[in-house]
Amino acid sequence: MRRSHGKYTHTYTHTDAHTYTLALRAIVACCGLVCAAWRPLLAQHGETRHDTAEVRLSTAAQGAVDVYNATATKRTNGSFDVPAASVVSGDVAVLNGPVTIEGRIAGSLVAINADVRLAPGAHIDRKLVIIGGSVSGLDGAHIDGETLKQIELLRYHLDGDRLVAEREPEYDDTWWSRHHVLNDLRHGEAYTDFFYVASRAYDRVEGWSFVVGPRFQRFTDWGKINIEAFGVARTASPLKWGEETLGHDLSAEVQFGKPIGVALGGRAFDVIEPTESWQMDNGEVGLASVVLHRDYRDYFGRHGGEGYVRLQGGKYADLTVSFSDEQWNDVRQRDPWTLFRNDDVWRPNPFMDTGDMHLLTTRLRIDTREREGSPWSGWYFTGEIEQGAGQLARLGSPLNVDLATGALLPTAPEHVGYTRGFFDLRRYNRIAPNMSLNLRLVTGGWLAGDALPTERKLSIGGPGTLPGYGFRETGMTPDVLQCSNGITQSGTPGQCDRIALVQVELRSRFYWGSLRDDASDDWWRPGLNGRMEWVLFGDTGRGWLVGPQDGGTSYPSGLLPPLQSFKTDIGVGIDFSGIGVYAAKAVTDGSEGTRFIVRLTRRF
Repeated sequence: MRRSHGKYTHTYTHTDAHTYTLALRAIVACCGLVCAAWRPLLAQHGETRHDTAEVRLSTAAQGAVDVYNATATKRTNGSFDVPAASVVSGDVAVLNGPVTIEGRIAGSLVAINADVRLAPGAHIDRKLVIIGGSVSGLDGAHIDGETLKQIELLRYHLDGDRLVAEREPEYDDTWWSRHHVLNDLRHGEAYTDFFYVASRAYDRVEGWSFVVGPRFQRFTDWGKINIEAFGVARTASPLKWGEETLGHDLSAEVQFGKPIGVALGGRAFDVIEPTESWQMDNGEVGLASVVLHRDYRDYFGRHGGEGYVRLQGGKYADLTVSFSDEQWNDVRQRDPWTLFRNDDVWRPNPFMDTGDMHLLTTRLRIDTREREGSPWSGWYFTGEIEQGAGQLARLGSPLNVDLATGALLPTAPEHVGYTRGFFDLRRYNRIAPNMSLNLRLVTGGWLAGDALPTERKLSIGGPGTLPGYGFRETGMTPDVLQCSNGITQSGTPGQCDRIALVQVELRSRFYWGSLRDDASDDWWRPGLNGRMEWVLFGDTGRGWLVGPQDGGTSYPSGLLPPLQSFKTDIGVGIDFSGIGVYAAKAVTDGSEGTRFIVRLTRRF
């Protein structure tokens, strides 16, 4: 039996209360903007010092920089052509390009963040170096020296006539991740900020959530120290001076040894967290919420403390073991402002299980990609095993719903003990200079013990998993996306004990550049400052319950559902160096229409 979602409405009963709320919202927003604008002044008493480690460059990139900075080199920024029968003496270095050679260069040619086209008969007396660009026409040209190529763009700035290479970011090199408010991730630096403001998220439970407070990082001869003491403020209406609006996130960590070492840390928190953060990242979810009135996550409250030890294997691998004592709380959707559909009712945040929990978690990360954020080849793996024990009132369980009325049944706390795993394995394969074939396998869920809490259940469907199917799509029989098992719950929570998802994509660059200007646009890079790529993709996956086999949603623990029961889609898209526009069509269900999706990051 199904019932429609309950509507959530909020009405102010007093004009004064309404005016107060609007005024308080305006004050909070203004304070955030002022703090952002004056952050360098407010932190003036703090000390900021860059790590003195040298910028590491590939052989090709270092050679390009050396040629560019040589006093005898002819330098140009922008389009550069050498007509047929023309000869250019000496070395030539070109920024941004494009470069077309029909004649002869009596020296070396260096093209930085530029494409090179060599006409038949083109001649370069010495070496050819291409950084962050492509080259065509090599077969018909004559290169006396070696040809060096690097696919990735070179980050740089100009100091007079001298080109200075910049440190590559160690975090996700996607448009949204590189453009967080205040660019708050600063790896490889020592800093002290006595007043720091950064945006965290925008969603239907918190509205705009941001952190305010001091932070401190220092490098020593034996390792490094990190301390952060943040207050958390949430702006979703109705604003109340209490735990719904305010929280905290305090952390401290000491690492012994670098880059390989051991880190010890602790954290105290009172935060709102999503149940499934693996499908889409914070930036995409926040933009969909504030613009389209569409929230692709569900949330619960976490309050408590955590201690951990991490074995750090440089930037390529780490193993973390943590233990936490925390309280899980149910949180309700509120009424944050949105650009469009502001008068619509938000999808209810599903009811979550509440109570006290102790969690022992082991996490492993391995990353062998050439460079994080530019996944041309290599492996990426994250795995987590969580053992939970405590007392929970199972408010979010489908067994707690009265099928006749749809109302929640009275529920007493019960002892809960479970083991859950989650694994994300990706392989990036460069099969041609400008083409890659990438694969991803995601699986996880219940491993042992009692039934999983609602906070740890899973689901499939939507832009981040199966874009050919709608997010929290209802009416499917059997329901292999949410595993509702015929019971409709408020907010349509994910109720799958286990999920499996396989994603594959073939992507390649077009033969022309796209929207590039590397001259003086550091804030722009690498948003649209990259190469357009076409993408062909396919996805297949489903979720299921662990239990007696019923031929639909439930299968025994040691049995994988038949492959013909998996939902499959295919699609095509264009990726503007992270910002992608895609069209996806469900293959398994012909009645599903074509869906169009905009992503702010790579698919995976």
